Amino acid sequence: MQKTIENPLLSGRVDRSSGGVMAEEGLSELIIPAVPGEFYAYPAKFTKDKPLYVLMKCKSNKARSIVDAKILGCEANLLFLFSNPIHMQICSVKVAHTFGLLGDSINDESFGETWVAPTQITLEDFYEICAQKDVATLVELCQSACSEKKASVTLESGMVVAIMTDGGKYGLFLIKELTPALIKIDACHILV
Repeated sequence: MQKTIENPLLSGRVDRSSGGVMAEEGLSELIIPAVPGEFYAYPAKFTKDKPLYVLMKCKSNKARSIVDAKILGCEANLLFLFSNPIHMQICSVKVAHTFGLLGDSINDESFGETWVAPTQITLEDFYEICAQKDVATLVELCQSACSEKKASVTLESGMVVAIMTDGGKYGLFLIKELTPALIKIDACHILV
């Protein structure tokens, strides 16, 4: 018998203020920073044209173009690397800048530190944290997984990755789909 995993993110983005779900199409390209204490759970997709991952408010698009890095500054957190289809990676924007992946007109002092690490949690655990808005478990998992302060991770389909920033953001994302041209995730994060 196959077990069904409840996915609270299937219908779109959770909007904490109304308790409802937002359609992905209605997301703003404006910079809308996360609000301290608000728990966000959402699906997102990243492409070669929009590989920059920003952990902002749910009304804001999480996938951004590399040219947006300059105006995003400390709101920019991670970059999905599509250059090697066998070893797809995600790295911090500081590492991306160091390797020249964001262009040369950007001052890296505008970016904060972001660390990533794979976790050992199951899909069920991930969706339970999202559904319950379990901040304590989310923060504990991120602090434990990111304790070695790694700035990049090789991605695999089905893995859950922890995120932690020096600005107080903690997040998890699950790799739902991983192709040379597209990465789909389910994610949750909070700014404490």
